[in-house]
Amino acid sequence: MSESALAAIVFGQDENVDALMQELLRRLTARGVRVGGLIQSPCDETVMATHIESGRRIDLMQNLGACSEGCRLDTGALAEAAGLLAQSLATPPQLLLISRFGHAEVQGGGFLAEIGEAASLNIPTLIGVSDKRRAQWAEFAGDLSETLPCSLEAALAWWESAVQAA
Repeated sequence: MSESALAAIVFGQDENVDALMQELLRRLTARGVRVGGLIQSPCDETVMATHIESGRRIDLMQNLGACSEGCRLDTGALAEAAGLLAQSLATPPQLLLISRFGHAEVQGGGFLAEIGEAASLNIPTLIGVSDKRRAQWAEFAGDLSETLPCSLEAALAWWESAVQAA
């Protein structure tokens, strides 16, 4: 097992990393683990981020109108979500969940500062990374991160290893 406090759950198009993170959150909080961060859930034709500590939900997608044929990330909502993630770091949880390393992070924004802060504080942090972003994640995180399959068992085993390493 790795002693890395940073891990990416790499998921494919047919794998539901959001459900995995929800179940991980449920199981660990039932054990008394203080979990913080942001988890994501699809909600009709948008994507909602939920701040674990406060329960606050943020719609991450812009409403482009009834005739639109796509969606677009709302950068203001993303900045608001990043602010909530920064609040999570102010009182460091035992485990930080971050829904995604996505396009915004690849472009140098999104949650990069908060991911870096969590790493500098050595907070066990688990991040969802789509298979198509795997190379960019590896470039960003280098050898500071462990890569996990999209499996609850793998996430729980990594968590146990991270706790023992602390």
